[in-house]
Amino acid sequence: MAGSSSSSFRSCSTTALVLLQILVVIALWALIMAVAGVKGDAGSDYLAEKEKQVQQIVAQVELNDIQICELVATCSAAANCSRHGCSTVHSDNFQCVDVPNNKYCNAASGGSNCTQLRAEYSISHVSLPPGTSLANVPAEMGNSICSQRLLDSTFQSISVPNNYTVLYYGAVDGTFRSFPGRVENSSDCLSFDPRIRPWYTAAISVTKVLVVLIDNGLSMQNPLPDSFGFPSPITYLGAAKNITQSLLQTISPQDHVNIIQFNSVGAVPLSNTSVEGNGTELNALVVALDNIQGASEAGNSNLTAAIESALSNFIGISDALKVIIIFTDGEFALNSAVILPETQLAPGVKVFIYKLPPPNDGDIFLSNNSLLSSLCRIGGTFEVIEQDITNPLYAVRSYFSYLASAQMASHQVQGKPLWTSPYQNRDVVGGYITTVTYPAFGLHGQLLGVVGIDVYIDELGNIAQLVRDALENHASQGNIQPAIVTLNNLNCSLANASYPIAADKRCVPSIAPSNGGICNQIDSIDTFESIVCSCSTCSDRDSGEQIHIGEIIGGAITGAIALVVVVLMLTFKCSCQKFGDWVIALCNYNPEPQDLSEPPIIHNFVDTPHDMQLDPVSN
Repeated sequence: MAGSSSSSFRSCSTTALVLLQILVVIALWALIMAVAGVKGDAGSDYLAEKEKQVQQIVAQVELNDIQICELVATCSAAANCSRHGCSTVHSDNFQCVDVPNNKYCNAASGGSNCTQLRAEYSISHVSLPPGTSLANVPAEMGNSICSQRLLDSTFQSISVPNNYTVLYYGAVDGTFRSFPGRVENSSDCLSFDPRIRPWYTAAISVTKVLVVLIDNGLSMQNPLPDSFGFPSPITYLGAAKNITQSLLQTISPQDHVNIIQFNSVGAVPLSNTSVEGNGTELNALVVALDNIQGASEAGNSNLTAAIESALSNFIGISDALKVIIIFTDGEFALNSAVILPETQLAPGVKVFIYKLPPPNDGDIFLSNNSLLSSLCRIGGTFEVIEQDITNPLYAVRSYFSYLASAQMASHQVQGKPLWTSPYQNRDVVGGYITTVTYPAFGLHGQLLGVVGIDVYIDELGNIAQLVRDALENHASQGNIQPAIVTLNNLNCSLANASYPIAADKRCVPSIAPSNGGICNQIDSIDTFESIVCSCSTCSDRDSGEQIHIGEIIGGAITGAIALVVVVLMLTFKCSCQKFGDWVIALCNYNPEPQDLSEPPIIHNFVDTPHDMQLDPVSN
């Protein structure tokens, strides 16, 4: 009997030892795979979550635009106004959030490091492009502000105070809506135009060669009518130069740009400029543009010669969008047919003709000329600009719609959101950020604007490096190559009407109120400094509910240790006593020595490790 007991003990000890070795190996394997898996997946999962969120906001923007008539009609009610970034209301529910640095608090506190900011998580704030009067907001801006106020509920469902991110929508008219609401000083909130910011231009841009043709014929020196909205006298030529100056601010790295002035004598190129870095290469072109003078010779300007001159800029270029933009009063086409070099233009050159009509124009759409028929055959666009052009980028919004459509069709993008590589934020809160963007389109394919989410990488704790690693496979590297075969999507169907139809025309008589649906500033109690920096402990940081990678690793280690402990307990307890049927089976398992070289067979005694998932930040 004693020998039998000893044999049973040795059998149990051998069984437990083998299982201990096996399970320790499994535990270590699970730990290694968990750490490696988290490193590879956590950053990508976080980026994927933000991509879904940016598309969620885009969907709401597009839905709001469909309902624009109803939303504009109800915008004048006090409850439906939008807060301006420069306007403060004492009853706003600001709360403190952690940020890399609050530059306003920094200045207010004598230079000490302030890492908290007061933000409003119940409403968004809006801003207008530079030079826009709050007392008389243009109709297109008011329509955008009124219709997109419903974004607040979508913003609230995504952004939370314990992890500071900024959600925003920059409209093609230049208005900007961001969340959480944040009060800024006047120099910041009155000088911001989203359409010239890198995140906006990158979201709708492809590598391109842009040639702008400016008619500087004798008639272009006539004064522009007051109906175009300029507060001081300006000529047609001056208006064309003004729009072109704004276009140059939207040029991206890797682009090529040139400007050609044309009149009855011929066409004169200014400078074929390649943009490589921060755009300083354009400085000489800007000066040359400013120096364009009106021609002294009478006669029709020679558009055909100008286009032929523009074509020389495209020689040898096969991987870039080719665009010609023409600004004219249309006088060049009054007395003779205009011949376009269709054969040279047809292989992928997009031509936009923007006409600034003179008073009492008897043929505003050039119906007596063969130009439009020729333009349609090559997929060109003719558009009459009749509205206020003090918002020049809005006047040529069809061009930006075209760029955005070309990018979305690119094989590099394929309709996916775009990420920027990490960059140093120059905004209020500083730090390194990355931005995910996606364009929004109306029912007729027109660009509505761009949605973005700023992620403050340094605020993500230990997952920050994982996000940086994941960005290497997500961030847009350089400019996007266009899908040439899909570019003729804005064509001559636009030749007989302004594009797109403004909301104040398709929704008559419902138009936005004169203040654009912006709330009045009624706070006479608080100072600017008390609003943006009145947190009780400005230097203390609250980590919130972030889940760091260290916690995941620690949890995996703890689990592995616990598993080893369980096996050790079984080793010392294993005397073939009844601990349940599965223990009996375990203790009775006695592999033969010659079988130890084979992979051990373990049934469902230990659960197979599941894939680990990480939700680093609650949003």
